[in-house]
Amino acid sequence: MIAPSSTGTLTGGALEGIGEENVAGDAAQPIDILALQETTSNSTTVQPIADALNAFYAYHTNQAGYAISPVQGTQSGSASSGNGPNAVVYNTNTLQLVASVGVGTPSGSGNGEYRQVMRYEFAPASVTAGTNNEFYVYVSHMKSGTGSTNAGYRNEEAAIIRNDSATLPSNARVLYMGDFNSSGSTDLWYEAMIAAGANAGVDPLNPTNTTVINWGASTTTTNILAAMDDSSTNLRYRDAYQFMTSNVLYGVAGGLAYVPRSFHIFANNGGVAYNGAVTSSTALNSDLTTNGVGLAASVLYTDLSTASDHLPSVADYTIPTGGAAHHRRRRRPATTARSVPAAP
Repeated sequence: MIAPSSTGTLTGGALEGIGEENVAGDAAQPIDILALQETTSNSTTVQPIADALNAFYAYHTNQAGYAISPVQGTQSGSASSGNGPNAVVYNTNTLQLVASVGVGTPSGSGNGEYRQVMRYEFAPASVTAGTNNEFYVYVSHMKSGTGSTNAGYRNEEAAIIRNDSATLPSNARVLYMGDFNSSGSTDLWYEAMIAAGANAGVDPLNPTNTTVINWGASTTTTNILAAMDDSSTNLRYRDAYQFMTSNVLYGVAGGLAYVPRSFHIFANNGGVAYNGAVTSSTALNSDLTTNGVGLAASVLYTDLSTASDHLPSVADYTIPTGGAAHHRRRRRPATTARSVPAAP
């Protein structure tokens, strides 16, 4: 994701490109929250990503200060069999991590949770954290695979998430993000995430809660293609989601708020054909603020084809900081560079 260029100069790779993208009129800025799945561990996989981001931004006037959660997520089985735990990297210049909580005990087929869901509580940096500015981020990686058994596991994990978020304040601002390994709003897990109740999730690509959408079928319909993130070299599924509570989606005053129309799959504007590769995309050709020194779109397409099996999902939000709301970008690559096999 971040590597030296052919000249030996450290570049930010795909993560640099995300920070150089202009979204829905919101100016380019470094990543603030990077939610990860399929890590090996915090020390082996996650800390090196934070270190690399810090090294890259050390060459820029807007130096970042990236850190990771001190809590290690768990999983059922080893990283070679379970794909690896969920994790987070965040920018300490803009955010403070208030708490990290592992949700549920991964028991595989015993309870449907194969990788522990992680819940992170954030507030703006350099202010007193309180109910008026805190928000929660759940990071999930649901069971992969087709068939009713695997679908049942995903539904069980959705129940674990919703049961936990129901213990939060009823007006909490919550993001549910990750790799949900399923492409249809007809699926039971999807319906569980958007079901009425405390802190219900809303999909910004389906705010009316329509339950007949299939984002994983051969099509030429642009808005369906634009939602697909898996895989970067053979686009055919939507696995990446950022559900959010309605107060976030509709920008209710007093806390975290979604920037309308900013959720998207990085480098995919619907122009990549079904079963096509990101290298054929044109989505970034006119959307990057490079100032003559950033990565070209053509380089990013190549980086994305090798950095991850998924394309990153991206969204912008505003947070209150000392009485004013400022745009902050929370972006999520769907997975780290693929180093372990897919979950069975």
